[in-house]
Amino acid sequence: MKFLAILLRYFSIAFSLLSGLFMTGVALVLLISGATNFRLEMVPFWKGNAALYAVLVLGLCGILSAVLAFLKKLRVLLVVFSIVLAGFMIYGFFVSPVYRFSGAAEAKSMAWLTFGAVGAFFGSLMQFEKPRRG
Repeated sequence: MKFLAILLRYFSIAFSLLSGLFMTGVALVLLISGATNFRLEMVPFWKGNAALYAVLVLGLCGILSAVLAFLKKLRVLLVVFSIVLAGFMIYGFFVSPVYRFSGAAEAKSMAWLTFGAVGAFFGSLMQFEKPRRG
């Protein structure tokens, strides 16, 4: 059981780091290029440049939370980031009436990615597991 908890904890850190790097990279490329024809329909609460800056800030928070959790400092930030990311993915992809999948393959991919985000949330909770005395 301890091995599974360690595996989930490191999965959570890796998932948060990679999703943070991806979001930061996408936002920076769009900001640097000055693109105005992007659509971020899966970001439910913001439109236009506000959505772009929200993705950038969320990505930077993901990177920061993963690094701090790996260093065992401010571990609660990883839990907060993981639940926010999973919540945004569930709402943005599956609940929001705005976002539409282009086909079954995209829906399946987003379902697996969202399942990974939920798993990362549970993995982030494993940081607070009490060591057993035996």
